[in-house]
Amino acid sequence: MQDIILRVEDLQAQFDTTDGVVKAVNHVSFDVPRGTTLAITGESGSGKSSVALAIMGLLPYPGRVTGGKIYFRDRDLLTLKGEELRKIRGREIAIVFQDPSTGLNPVLSIGDQVEEVIRTHQRVSRREAKAMSIDVLGQLGLPDPEEIVRRYPFQLSGGMAQRVMIAIATALNPSVLILDEPTSALDVTVQAAILEDMARLQERHGTSIILISHDLGVVAQMADNVAVMYAGHLAEYADAATLFRSPRHPYTASLLASRPRPDQESRGRLAVIEGAPPSLVDLPDECAFLPRCHKATSECRTEPTPSLLPVGPAAHVAACYNPMYRADEGSAARRSA
Repeated sequence: MQDIILRVEDLQAQFDTTDGVVKAVNHVSFDVPRGTTLAITGESGSGKSSVALAIMGLLPYPGRVTGGKIYFRDRDLLTLKGEELRKIRGREIAIVFQDPSTGLNPVLSIGDQVEEVIRTHQRVSRREAKAMSIDVLGQLGLPDPEEIVRRYPFQLSGGMAQRVMIAIATALNPSVLILDEPTSALDVTVQAAILEDMARLQERHGTSIILISHDLGVVAQMADNVAVMYAGHLAEYADAATLFRSPRHPYTASLLASRPRPDQESRGRLAVIEGAPPSLVDLPDECAFLPRCHKATSECRTEPTPSLLPVGPAAHVAACYNPMYRADEGSAARRSA
């Protein structure tokens, strides 16, 4: 049996706005086994980052968690307050935010910012904290880390700033690391280098990673398991190999079909998902993907959104009454589900 380090059960979160209640996270559940990577993917606005912020206890006002449980080593994080939560956040569970240009303090040197998280959670001298900062920056491939600690964020490139953000998050070797779009706005060579850094970190320390990304190439390279989100719900969950080989939810299949592939450049225009995601202020009772789905049935139109149903071997589940099967899978796949 796998050692589950983080378990999210029936998580619900919303934002109370003047336009109404935005239901950003709706009954989301998943496990993160120790030393593995879970990727959460989906279109912008699907609730991926809201899940991460809820885990960290950092949902911005007027956001709030309205239900569910988040277990870290059998402790429900939603029941912790003040100092108890602070001891875990940053030390045991850390997050790398999406935009390094806004995540770093422009008036503090890089060394001060890395040292701050170290000295907050460990009783070390300033000299020891500086040495640890230089070491972690060097481990992430930053050239001349002794010089980097004296620089300010505006003196760094985008790739260097992202590595600094990762250094701050990993300085204390957290058990769980949340990466929110860690390769967005970076060129492909820098992306590849950062992903290699994350793989080495995981191998060295057994870190569990939650990777939030809309880049399916990054997901395929990094993830052990994949959770696909749509309109605040989990649409599908499976191990990465199974999901990319045999997507069951029509939304997942549409996402995979719309990604650019070098081996299919001669086939013309990319496939698109017609329509737009629904407003999270007034979600329909039926499946939220219904207006965009080419496999909708009368059951989809008359029944509430289904819970995650078995659609394949192992832990492959999808929130769909009419899941997709390849022609070569036939009735055998349906029987195994």
